[in-house]
Amino acid sequence: MSLKIKLVRIDNRLLHATVALNWNSFVNSSHIIVVDPEYENDAFMAKVLQLSLPPKTKINIVSIDSLKQFIRQAENEDEKYQVIILFKKLSVLYQAFQEKVQFQEVQFPYPASRLMLKSINSYFSKTEIAQIRIMQQAGIKFYFQTTPMDSKDYNAFNEVK
Repeated sequence: MSLKIKLVRIDNRLLHATVALNWNSFVNSSHIIVVDPEYENDAFMAKVLQLSLPPKTKINIVSIDSLKQFIRQAENEDEKYQVIILFKKLSVLYQAFQEKVQFQEVQFPYPASRLMLKSINSYFSKTEIAQIRIMQQAGIKFYFQTTPMDSKDYNAFNEVK
């Protein structure tokens, strides 16, 4: 297999400085895949996002179906793919999960100062929490981590509610 998913992140800001500079360098990605039906096939947005990345890192803005196709293709090629997958919304990640796209862990940036971190009920709707719990039951781990220098914080997602 020549595909390695290095990071799956949900961030409504998509590709911004923290992802483009810190995470991209830390995981040494060759591709950043933005899964967002709103921007799929938006050549202008793809060019704008590409400007924030080194030339060796390719960006694709795709639908869930196109993500599945990318994964299938990359798994069968000789080229090594080190991939960051960004979702703008949890609902799109959940839809990908329902369509059998496999992830081991999903990262959220801290919603506020780590010192002020509250229960996930403060940050997510009941529907979103239900989606998180369904994905957790399937073995997906969720955590907060903003930068590579932060440790992964699984605690808020492990609360029993």
